Amino acid sequence: MSTIIYFSGFIGTWDVLTKLSFCMKGSCQVAASLAKPNLIVTQDEEIISVKAESTFKMHKIKFKLNEEFDEKTPDGRKVKVGNSFFLRDGKLIQEQRWDGKITTMEREIKNGKLEKCILGKDVATRIYEKEA
Repeated sequence: MSTIIYFSGFIGTWDVLTKLSFCMKGSCQVAASLAKPNLIVTQDEEIISVKAESTFKMHKIKFKLNEEFDEKTPDGRKVKVGNSFFLRDGKLIQEQRWDGKITTMEREIKNGKLEKCILGKDVATRIYEKEA
């Protein structure tokens, strides 16, 4: 199956269902952030756009699967996204590298919902539901 066809399940507007929860050293807590960004994923031929949009902030990136690019994160870090986004085991993987550090974001469709998991020094998850 084509990678682009497989990716099509991620396309759409996703409403956030859960606040960002962090797990640090075995304990989990919900972030106090008021921002609850919706996720808008679109595709124009090989170019994919992912936009996180809330009442406070908007962050948008455009990329091709499996191609490296530079990104400025919402918190202002300048990172290299190695191999860009790629698909592995049904998950959309994004690896950010900066100053010898790595953060990996995994997005996966589970039971019709999109689960975003951020793996780095700490672990954070957020769940989205696709708009009808």
